[in-house]
Amino acid sequence: MSSESYRSNFFNFKTFNRHLFEFIGLEKVWVFDPSFLSKSGTKTYGIGYFWSGCAQKVNRGMEIAGLAVIDVKNHTAFHYYATQTKIEDCQNLLSYYAEIIVKDAVNMLLVSKYVTVDAYFSKKTFIDPICKEEFQVITRLRNDSVMFYPYLGPQRKGRGRKKKFSGKVDVKNLDESQFKTCIKEVKWTAFEALVYVKSLKRWCKAVVVQHYQADKSIKNCNIFISTDLRQAGEEVFFYYHLRFQIEFVYRDAKQHLGLNHCQSTQRERLDFYRTGDPA
Repeated sequence: MSSESYRSNFFNFKTFNRHLFEFIGLEKVWVFDPSFLSKSGTKTYGIGYFWSGCAQKVNRGMEIAGLAVIDVKNHTAFHYYATQTKIEDCQNLLSYYAEIIVKDAVNMLLVSKYVTVDAYFSKKTFIDPICKEEFQVITRLRNDSVMFYPYLGPQRKGRGRKKKFSGKVDVKNLDESQFKTCIKEVKWTAFEALVYVKSLKRWCKAVVVQHYQADKSIKNCNIFISTDLRQAGEEVFFYYHLRFQIEFVYRDAKQHLGLNHCQSTQRERLDFYRTGDPA
């Protein structure tokens, strides 16, 4: 049987995986993350320069953008779908990534409305198209991100725009009237509040985690956000850290299933080998 015949008659794993999700835990969350694949040569379809997390730099090779579902109770990722990043289609890489999720929004929303992504995706061009499809995004912001407190006092009477903000958020000196403790540990404490994120131009539920030194002074801070304003702070923090489970899916696929071993240069064969998509 030729490779073309094999592809056209192959099992549809994408549909199969979606039905499998019905048998895992009730609490689920999506995670999206690209993964770098090493590839040499000049004739391979889709070859280009992509970020490699292992090398912590941009390398020449290929990339797949993968989606997985996290079983929250069992802390386990289940692969759903992956597609090769096609650089000729990328006028804006973040918009391209968002379109992958938007195209399958109808099926994905049946599983979960939450999508977790790392700090690279905390941009308006990625978050806006996804939220428009009724997803809720959980991600991390830069530690120097500009955020504002909501103004909760009385508004002045008369014409003009109402006061919207009551000051800029200083993550090392939080306003205790706005931020409430949601998780407290010996070496760190997490606080939650509703804030306006300037870079995203939207209100978000923010979780600020302050890490302490031995003398209890603040060593550094991390900022996690959710576009779901009603989501509990501890849930935002917990869901984000489950995001890393997708890395184990990629690791196992590369080490034990030969994800990096395809020698073909043709688009159809590469798509089928990397993603299992017979189209």
